[in-house]
Amino acid sequence: MKILSLLFIAVFAACVTAQAQSDSYKQAMSQAISTMQTHNEKSSKTDMLASANQFERIASSEPKEWLPRYYAGLNYVYLGFMGKDETEKDKFLDQADINLKAAEALTGSPNSPENDELAILRAYIAQARMVVDPMNRWQQYGPLFQAGLEKARSLNASNPRIYALEGASLMYTPEQYGGGPNAACPVLRQAAEKFATFKPASELHPVWGQKQIEPMLARCPK
Repeated sequence: MKILSLLFIAVFAACVTAQAQSDSYKQAMSQAISTMQTHNEKSSKTDMLASANQFERIASSEPKEWLPRYYAGLNYVYLGFMGKDETEKDKFLDQADINLKAAEALTGSPNSPENDELAILRAYIAQARMVVDPMNRWQQYGPLFQAGLEKARSLNASNPRIYALEGASLMYTPEQYGGGPNAACPVLRQAAEKFATFKPASELHPVWGQKQIEPMLARCPK
């Protein structure tokens, strides 16, 4: 009987510890996501880098969770679009890749992760790489961008970020290469429709993208 009592106490203590760790993780992530969501195109590199570092610290404390690595990678993608220094941008995107691969290792095979959000992040990184030097990189990274979106679509065609990235890419592609508002607007409208009904898997899962497409939708005919 004494052994059973000790076993019960040990199991109860383990459950309490796990719950405390879970609550601490959720609190840290909620705070980090809230901070990230206050950023916009006017935010400084310092702010963005601090946000990336914040998620990396959470990832170090919670090595079995993929979302901190995902958000760290997303922040590095945003940094990859900032400024004019191509070398610096590529260094940020190198860090995005490192975090993406770490997240993929937690969700499935690195070569075929069954996770639509990570497939979208892979596409986003490829897009950012291409934007660093479009004339010289589109042949390499354009197909990788499309492959990431198609992978995400095969996993979850309802994810609005697929259409947000696709529409944004078309909006800023010259008309002679198949882009421009006429090509982009139907895709952006599709993204808006999907955002209207989209429900994240949890309060910590990605919800970004809707605000990013609003200025582009404003350019579309009513």
